[in-house]
Amino acid sequence: MRPFSTRGARHYCSSFQPKPGIAEQTPEDFHDARLQHHRILAEGTSLFSEYQACALRDSERCLFLASSHYRRALDLMIASSSHWAQVTLYYGAFFAARALLGMFGCGVLHKHVIHVRSSRPGSQVLRVERIGSGQGRYFVTERGSHRQFWEIFYRTVRPVVRLVDVEFATALFPVLNSNTWLIEQRNSVNYRTKYSLDVAESFDKTFTESNFPNSLPGVLQTQFQVSEGILAASCSFARRFGLATDALAFLGSSSTFADLVEDQIYDPVLPDLLDKTKRNAVFGV
Repeated sequence: MRPFSTRGARHYCSSFQPKPGIAEQTPEDFHDARLQHHRILAEGTSLFSEYQACALRDSERCLFLASSHYRRALDLMIASSSHWAQVTLYYGAFFAARALLGMFGCGVLHKHVIHVRSSRPGSQVLRVERIGSGQGRYFVTERGSHRQFWEIFYRTVRPVVRLVDVEFATALFPVLNSNTWLIEQRNSVNYRTKYSLDVAESFDKTFTESNFPNSLPGVLQTQFQVSEGILAASCSFARRFGLATDALAFLGSSSTFADLVEDQIYDPVLPDLLDKTKRNAVFGV
């Protein structure tokens, strides 16, 4: 899957124009409503402009959700919830990766990919292809939506790695050279209770606040570093390309995305809800 050049991505992101209707929904919704019989989206057409508005809104939403997951994972850094910190960080990485692809003109939908055919500003062209292994389809080896997403993501960002700060560039490579490592580790936490408690046991033995994140146990530490790296890369591109849509306007009038994250994710005080639960009735304490 081919991404925009940096010049092309800057033009694509900075030329956002709000469009109403289906362009306010998700790229998947947009595909189902408008792209069933279209394989080419050419700049200058209403179809391209609507999809561009939809995709860039989705990138900004994903960037916000990734930022929220990155921050909220810190609240879970105790042994009993460390397994869920890992899951939360996984979704932070997933949303950040989606945001990054979207800014470069690419998207992974349920059964289709959208990628770049021409990157030249003023005459940009996107192509829609069905995912699969048959003739005339966008080839993948993995099955399952998240497995396919990561296979496509790592393949697509190869030309982007050189543009990322060296501190975070390694996050754009597959962990242990496995396209599916992240989703396999998430699945282990989700569906194998023994694995979840193994994470808790390891966390209890190794974690110290003063040496965070290096004191995190192996898999959780790797997930943290990957999530942080993909998010840092995505935020850097958002600033570089001037990504700014109306997708988050309902959250307030912050002048920049950084201000919005500060106001909505870092500044709010968590509600004290302990006394609102039926702890005694449930646990007998």
